[in-house]
Amino acid sequence: MQHRRNRQRGFTLMEIMVVIFIIGLLIAVVAPSVLGNQDKAMKQKVMADLATLEQALDMYRLDNLRFPSSEQGLAALVKKPAQEPL
Repeated sequence: MQHRRNRQRGFTLMEIMVVIFIIGLLIAVVAPSVLGNQDKAMKQKVMADLATLEQALDMYRLDNLRFPSSEQGLAALVKKPAQEPL
C-alpha cells in the first residue's frame, strides 16, 4: 500500500518576515552611501562650474581692463556686447 503524504510546500510567515527584515537592513546600509555620493558629485560639478565662470570673468577683465557692467551681465562673457562697459 502506498501512503501519500500531503506535504505542504511554501514559506512560513516567520521566514518571510526574516527575509523582509534582512532586505530592510540592506537598504538602510546601502541607501545613505549612494545618496551621499550623488550629493558629493553635485557639489564637485558646482565647484567646477564656478571655477569656469571665474576663469571667463578673468579673461574678460584681461581683454577689456574691467569686468562686465551690471547692465551687460554675464551674457557679455558669451556674446560681444553692443556697447562698451561704462
